[in-house]
Amino acid sequence: MAWKLVVVAVVLVVGGVIGTNFGWAYALGPVLGYAIYRYITGNLRALMHGSNYMVDDGEVDGTDPLSGDERTLFWCEECGTEVMLLVRGTPRAPSHCGQRMHERTELLRPT
Repeated sequence: MAWKLVVVAVVLVVGGVIGTNFGWAYALGPVLGYAIYRYITGNLRALMHGSNYMVDDGEVDGTDPLSGDERTLFWCEECGTEVMLLVRGTPRAPSHCGQRMHERTELLRPT
């Protein structure tokens, strides 16, 4: 832990010397480049695994229209978005805000 503080202190001192003598663009440019590199590789890391983990084995073939005496809603716990299901294509819930939505089935009263 102490060696990390020493490394950070040395980098700050060297960056300060370079920035005051040659201009701050030379001191902050590599730091900004490294930050952009880490951001891009972190976001693209999910592409290495593919989307095979998202596929369910029990998928329904074709479409299954819903009956008229109930309605199915999916809601997102993060932001509160609600989606009404008209035709069920697969048994799994849709995703929103990076998570699976929660299913809620309501029975409709005949009028």
